[in-house]
Amino acid sequence: MYLDNAATSFPRPECVHVAVAQAMRSMSSAGRAAHSVASAASAVLQQCRTAAARLLHAPAASHIVFTGNCTEGLNTVLLGLLQPGDHVLASTLDHNSVLRPLEFLTAQRGVHRHLVSFDPVTGLLDQDEFQRTLQRFPVRLTVLNHASNVTGRLQEVAWLTATAQQHGSLVLLDAAQTAGHVECHMEQLGVDFLATSGHKGLAGPQGTGLLCFRPESQSLVQPLKFGGTGTFSESLQQPLTCPEKFESGTQNVPGIAGLLAAVQLTLSESPASRHAHLIELTRCLLNGLRDIPAVRLLTPNIPEQLCGIVSFVIDGMDSSDVAMVLDQTFDIQCRAGLHCAPLAHETLGTLASGGAVRFSPGPWSTLDDMQTAIEAIDAIAREFH
Repeated sequence: MYLDNAATSFPRPECVHVAVAQAMRSMSSAGRAAHSVASAASAVLQQCRTAAARLLHAPAASHIVFTGNCTEGLNTVLLGLLQPGDHVLASTLDHNSVLRPLEFLTAQRGVHRHLVSFDPVTGLLDQDEFQRTLQRFPVRLTVLNHASNVTGRLQEVAWLTATAQQHGSLVLLDAAQTAGHVECHMEQLGVDFLATSGHKGLAGPQGTGLLCFRPESQSLVQPLKFGGTGTFSESLQQPLTCPEKFESGTQNVPGIAGLLAAVQLTLSESPASRHAHLIELTRCLLNGLRDIPAVRLLTPNIPEQLCGIVSFVIDGMDSSDVAMVLDQTFDIQCRAGLHCAPLAHETLGTLASGGAVRFSPGPWSTLDDMQTAIEAIDAIAREFH
């Protein structure tokens, strides 16, 4: 039983396998020639941009940029936008894909970093602290975590974004844990940049990701990479138009073909229906785990406000040991540890004890699976205590 979909969706839909294999057999590189196998690759990229723009309600398909993962998208904006003396607002909920670039920018460029705390009970950012920081400093960029990869709690992104923009800040949304199974309406949320991965909620291949720009925001960001794009080859300068500006080098055509299939399947099923299914599964997990005396839940008992993640600890047990027993004895795969979010675990009081156990069911998980997982945790807790 696979309960590690917050890291990578598994198994992937058959249509993704077929699309990747077909691209490997019948397509070359996009944008590098006019012959049929190159044109087929270019068509797949355009189709994927169009489908992704529809899914994320992005302003235009041309402002969808392909990345290798969400980390690359986040780094593109952070490193390409922030300059010496700029102020950036993030939070202690953030993943290391945000925290480590900010650590680098603070040390190497003199960027001023401000990290807002969160309530360990509700999982929500401290809104008073958020507003005070925006009032005290001229914040150039606010980074928002759409949903925590530790607690699973969805943030009040629309309010946070509106508040940040009222104070003149641009907003970057980390949607790694939401795109595909939670509605990510870029225009309604009002964010300037949205980054996500292709291999989590979208159930596409690893090595794929999406970075979305508002039209007026892409000119503010310098690319991470410079090189061949297949366009404007007579010029030694990097193209200034999106998406070519950010897509130097040969594209991952098989991966993007698989991502296209995954996005099309997501659109046919709708993120709302997938979210409803995850709500049902997480409600079952929360209700069952909270009845086990030795278990301490880190995820708030608000299934409707979660992205399909339930994290917990068993008193006195190392979380890695719990995950090992689950895998070796019960054939249940999950994630244990710090989840690349050390400051979140520090707030939750689990940093010193090695983090937590995280269950993250996927679109094809069942209620029977959840009950089996609950029974396994109950058996482990009884054996240990």
